[in-house]
Amino acid sequence: MDSTHRSSSLRLFAGYYGVLQSFHLILLARAGWLTLKNQPMPFPAPPPMGGWPDPALPFLIGMGVVDVFAIMLGLVFVYFFFVRKEVKGVLGLISLTGAISSGIVYLIGTAPSGAWGVNAAAYLAVFLLFSPIIPLYYFLIKHLMK
Repeated sequence: MDSTHRSSSLRLFAGYYGVLQSFHLILLARAGWLTLKNQPMPFPAPPPMGGWPDPALPFLIGMGVVDVFAIMLGLVFVYFFFVRKEVKGVLGLISLTGAISSGIVYLIGTAPSGAWGVNAAAYLAVFLLFSPIIPLYYFLIKHLMK
C-alpha cells in the first residue's frame, strides 16, 4: 500500500465519494422508476413552481444518464481503493470529471427555469453535498503527478 492510499484525507474523501454516489444512484433509480410509471420526475433539488417544463425533461434525463456512467466509474474506483487497496487515479479522475461536469451543467441548466428561486435551500444543499469531491479531485491529480 503506497503513502497516497494511507493518507487519511484521501481515504475520507474517497469514502465520502462512494457513499455520496451510492445515494445518488438510488435517487436516480427512483426517479427513473417513477418516470416509467408516468409519475412526476423527482430530483434531489425540486422543480420550479408548476413542475419541470416539457422541454427540460430530455435535458434532465440526459444528465441522469451521464450521472449513472460517472457513478458506476466512481463506485469501481472506490471498490479498488478500499477493497483492492489500489489507487486507480485515472479512473477516479474520469469519474470525478464526469460528476463535476454533470453537476455544473445541472446547476446552470436548471437556473433559467426559476427552480433556484423557489428552492434555494435544496439547491444549496445539493451544491454543499457534492463540493467535497473537489478535494478528492485535487488529491488524485497530485497522486498522478508523482
